[in-house]
Order: sequence, then C-alpha cells, then structure tokens
Amino acid sequence: MATNSNTSSLEAVSAARWRVALSLTIAMMAVYFGFILLVAFDKPLLGRAIAPGLSLGMLLGVLVIVAAWVLTWVYIRWANTHYDRHLGGLKR
Repeated sequence: MATNSNTSSLEAVSAARWRVALSLTIAMMAVYFGFILLVAFDKPLLGRAIAPGLSLGMLLGVLVIVAAWVLTWVYIRWANTHYDRHLGGLKR
C-alpha cells in the first residue's frame, strides 16, 4: 500500500507545483501585457520624464525585467524549500 500513498503524495506535490507555476506565469503575463498595453494605448504617459534622461516608459521597462527575475527567484525559492523536500521525502 506504500505505492498508493507515494502515488497520491506525488500527485499532491505535482499539483502544488502546477498551481505555483501557473500563478507565477499569470503574474508575469499581467506585468508584461500591462506594460505592452501602456505602450500601445498611452505613449504620452510613458514618454513623461521622471528625471533627466529617464522616462516613465524606460523605468517601467526595467521593472518588467526585474519582475521576471523576482518571480523566477520566488519559484526557485519555493521549489528548493517545498517541492524538493517533499520529493525527497517520498519513499521508493
């Protein structure tokens, strides 16, 4: 019966990984497409200068890249602390 327990545990861990990955993917898509929609529909806003040589569009573009790094870090951190630990705990 340990096989059924391992199978259900593996399915639970796999489902959790899927939920985390899907949530982070949706978050990244919202950030990216939000930026693209601003580029498409509000160019004057993005052209507004925040500081000499720095427009709002440039700042937001950099923040999109930073958001990708942060969301990747969140996934790696989650995988290292939860996913790998649960997989390691499954008996073979």
